[in-house]
Amino acid sequence: MAQQNVRPQTSLREFIIIVIKGGMVGIANIIPGVSGGTFALILGIFDRIIDAISGLRLETGAVLFRFISSGFRGKGRDDFIAEWERLDVKFLVLLAVGAIGAIMSTSILVDYLLKVHYSPTLAFFVGLLLPSIAIPWAMMDRRGLVLLWIIPGVLLTFGVSFIIPDSVARSDNLLFALLTGAISISAMILPGLSGSYIMLIMGQYQNVLNKLTDLQRGLGAGQVDLSSVVWLASLAAGMAVGIVFFARFLNFLLARYRSATMAFLIGLLIGSLWVLWPFKEIVAGATIEDRHGEVKQEVQIATAPNCLPKNADEVLLAGSFFILGFTGSTGLIIVGKRPKTRRKNKEKG
Repeated sequence: MAQQNVRPQTSLREFIIIVIKGGMVGIANIIPGVSGGTFALILGIFDRIIDAISGLRLETGAVLFRFISSGFRGKGRDDFIAEWERLDVKFLVLLAVGAIGAIMSTSILVDYLLKVHYSPTLAFFVGLLLPSIAIPWAMMDRRGLVLLWIIPGVLLTFGVSFIIPDSVARSDNLLFALLTGAISISAMILPGLSGSYIMLIMGQYQNVLNKLTDLQRGLGAGQVDLSSVVWLASLAAGMAVGIVFFARFLNFLLARYRSATMAFLIGLLIGSLWVLWPFKEIVAGATIEDRHGEVKQEVQIATAPNCLPKNADEVLLAGSFFILGFTGSTGLIIVGKRPKTRRKNKEKG
């Protein structure tokens, strides 16, 4: 029988708080450059999330199978309840409800901003991203030659933006959705690294936003966009696989090669500045219509070529949003350090 980890009953107030915290993590994960892991640290739930994820094992699948085959009763039911408690599933479900709700409610806004006001939006993302480099830097236990691992991280990000064709960025390929989910979910649990940023590198960020908005607009019209449902389900399946397998590999790397892994992550963040460059050369003919019917240019961020700003107004607007993002991100990082400081003070006391 699985070992039961008895937890106190969760009150309605605690339910609501967990859902709200999940919503905040969800908002963080949909914005490239904002780390859901950092938000989890600030909110004091990072360790609980990691403990729950790392508790997944092969026996969990066996317990689920026995529960179903027993007809949801008897010893199979008892074992399932014990495993449910051990993995803190109630907490994860409430967190997921909040995160999914926040992602669904903000995806239309982010999608609109990237299509209609992409330059200041990207500048804001860059401002958010730069301070977050300090997080993996602080997590390194040694420096020196290990910093050379920054180079392959930069080259990987830089290279992908050239290699990936625009057709992939708009692709409905389910296998690529699966792969994107597996890799991005692993990034989401790391402080300083954004899962949506990984999606951006892979050319799937706007594709995900498009699928989410198409699904919501379809539901609003009383229809179900099956193609979006299937694609997003494939993405979710990839995330489940990533949580179980790739996240464990990531934990292995952090345990054995912590500094090299952090240096590589820093390289990914630095390389992303090329992808997030606010000024883009838009492909002629790529258009959308806003709510007033006005035709606007659309840009696939991951594949659009960079260019210089056309005038001083563009620089001023982008610079203002960069400062806004930089200030906000720096403030979040400072707040995120407080839980660690309090824990250290308690240990010393």
